[in-house]
Amino acid sequence: MFFLAPLHQVLSCYRSLHRTRLKVFRDDSFALEAGKQRIRTEFLKHKNETDPAKIAELIQMAEGAEKVLRCNIVQGIQTDNRTFRLRITEDTELQNNAPRPSKKDK
Repeated sequence: MFFLAPLHQVLSCYRSLHRTRLKVFRDDSFALEAGKQRIRTEFLKHKNETDPAKIAELIQMAEGAEKVLRCNIVQGIQTDNRTFRLRITEDTELQNNAPRPSKKDK
């Protein structure tokens, strides 16, 4: 059972990355395929890893990548020459930029 827990975590992380890829890059066949290949390549690169500490580190890295994709990537769709429509999801982190200092503040 000791070995099944990391395997379950790895597979769960793999599936989660693919679900996020499908959501973030919806209707963009090029980005969908590139993301699919990158996820697959990275997981296959480490398929023979047996060190539990290294596996935990790789899982943590993959979970971080999934969070960045889910929260920080916004798909832009060109609607005409000078206009893009942004596809913002409920997971997208919307942050305010820090205000620029005025000349009075200097």
